[in-house]
Amino acid sequence: MSEKNAGIKNLIEAHSWLGVIISVALFIVFWAGSVVLFHHEIQAWAQAPHFAIDKSAPDLPIENIVTQKLTEHRLNNEEHLTIVRADDHHPYHQLYIDLLPEEGYEGPEQVARLLVHPKTGETLADLDDFYLADFLLHLHYDLRLPGGMYLVGVVTLIFLVLMFTGVYIHARKLIANFFLYRSESKRNKKLDMHNVIGVMSLPFGLMYAITGVIFNISLIYQIAFAVFLYDGDQNAMLEDAGYTIISEKPAGKPLDMQPAFDYVRTLEQETGAPVTMLRFYNYGDENAVLQTYATDESRFAQRIERFYRVSDASLVSRADSEHVNAVRSGLDVIASLHFGNFAGVDLRILYLLLGLAVAGMIVVGNLLWLDKRALQKNVSPRAISLVANLTLGGCAGVVLATAGGFLLERILPLGLAARGDWIAYSFGALLALTVATAFFIPHKRHFLRLALWATAGLLVATVIADWVMFGSRMGELWQKGFHQVIGMQTALLISAGVCVWIARVLGANTRSELAKKSAEMEVVSFVGSGVSDKAT
Repeated sequence: MSEKNAGIKNLIEAHSWLGVIISVALFIVFWAGSVVLFHHEIQAWAQAPHFAIDKSAPDLPIENIVTQKLTEHRLNNEEHLTIVRADDHHPYHQLYIDLLPEEGYEGPEQVARLLVHPKTGETLADLDDFYLADFLLHLHYDLRLPGGMYLVGVVTLIFLVLMFTGVYIHARKLIANFFLYRSESKRNKKLDMHNVIGVMSLPFGLMYAITGVIFNISLIYQIAFAVFLYDGDQNAMLEDAGYTIISEKPAGKPLDMQPAFDYVRTLEQETGAPVTMLRFYNYGDENAVLQTYATDESRFAQRIERFYRVSDASLVSRADSEHVNAVRSGLDVIASLHFGNFAGVDLRILYLLLGLAVAGMIVVGNLLWLDKRALQKNVSPRAISLVANLTLGGCAGVVLATAGGFLLERILPLGLAARGDWIAYSFGALLALTVATAFFIPHKRHFLRLALWATAGLLVATVIADWVMFGSRMGELWQKGFHQVIGMQTALLISAGVCVWIARVLGANTRSELAKKSAEMEVVSFVGSGVSDKAT
């Protein structure tokens, strides 16, 4: 074997081993990331049937809502008061009020997270009650594990390495074999599927790998820079990077906050962009500062951000197309590329399909590794079985648990204590149960079929629960502009149909294989009987 061929062989071995090591974590990242591309739609689907509103009715002034909520909750004005305003994607206000701790309390910071009716100011629910969308978002970037953000950063870095090694391995025949699909063996089908998906999704995969590494691994560099270059002063580092840090404490002198809300209206008129987020520092105090955030729709990844000092109507800082910071603008571009929020729903659908394709490529790559190891006599069958069960059980379990999460988000009573925790714990329990089940079903295609049928059943049950619980309001929701509800139902039914189709394909292949094996056994039996007759 030539030195070059030996190098390629070693590279293939490293590529396959690295892929197996990170496979389940990488599958979760891509699966959850693909789903939460529609984070706002999932939230609206979960909430709207409970609290439909007339969008044509006038909104209550936001200052009236804030005043009302601060009579119900004790604000710690040394911290923050944040308002995420209702818009076309999310029909309700979200208020985050940092609470004043009781005397002697030494626990974690307490925050009231409120879902508020924009027309009446009524508190509809605790934001944590509708936890599915946020849970999947956390699953995407930290796997819901301590230190998970750093782990995901390492996984995405390895994924980037896998992409480069994959391109190098196939570089010589990348164009010639682009449309190659071999049907003579099951392994070749899997290999061609893995390669074609990898090549066609290469720009998308590179974009996700690079932006994911920047988001996650950069946290390690930030800590190092803060410690070694800024003597532990993280605020100084962030200010140099273009972030505005409000470190002033309340002066203890009350201040009328109406000018702050008037400024928001003036800013919207000047820029033509609705202010989507307001964050107050030292609310109601002489040192109060208001941070506003809006998106400039006329430019790519451009925000309009102001820090406004309420007492003298001065600007602490501003960021827009005329006041650009290279670091912040670069991060905004990366974020827009990563989340696909710079165009319409059609782009997010394309992102969804590409993300699911990469997730499928991960599973096929694992199956290729298992097939190859099964042919090697020096590999323990028990070790192969362990990897197969963990891989297929983990990947199928995440899909099945996501479907279960949608059903629970709909059917759990709204007044249930710790409703969000029930969804999170049930997700983990269903994932663990699926992985455990994989160890007891030796035929993995049959296991995948069962998981797909169960997923389809849960998705269809979710849509049925929608109509059983809120069927009389579906027409009203559509007429009032809550199209996300019907849209999500359509997506769930399409997903169920895809699961059924894949399960049927797996079933047909399984029957084909069984028939082939049966025919082979009959031939062997016939030949054996003929030899026996001749011997007699």
